[in-house]
Amino acid sequence: MFLAENRTRFADLMELRPVTAPTANIILQEFIAETEGRDLRVIVVGGRVVGCMQRVSTDGSFKANISRGGRAMAFEATDEIEWLATEATRVLNLDIAGVDLLFDEAGRFRICEVKSAPQFKVMERLEGRNIARQIVDHVRIRLGG
Repeated sequence: MFLAENRTRFADLMELRPVTAPTANIILQEFIAETEGRDLRVIVVGGRVVGCMQRVSTDGSFKANISRGGRAMAFEATDEIEWLATEATRVLNLDIAGVDLLFDEAGRFRICEVKSAPQFKVMERLEGRNIARQIVDHVRIRLGG
């Protein structure tokens, strides 16, 4: 993922495409300054939110990935957060998902991406929840056992 701050930077990035990955698909995403370096990860299992955390960049990057050294903190899931996350998973027909939300200029949230195989280890430690157990229980119920 790259941030193109202006048209010139975007053109520079596009020049790399034929050399590095000529058949790669490119996904463009609007940059929202209010969310720079932070986002929310919401875990949904069986149509309900089982965890929510805010991720914050610690290195000045516009990305808030924990794998890049970002830090996480518990975040209370509001009605808006729960609706966005559960509706996104319903529309995509996912029983288990991680929904990444961005903060917008109006103080609301925007869906950034939905992952069908989200990482949740950090959230388990942060919130003291056994999300893995909730996933196993949900699968067991879905399979009728």
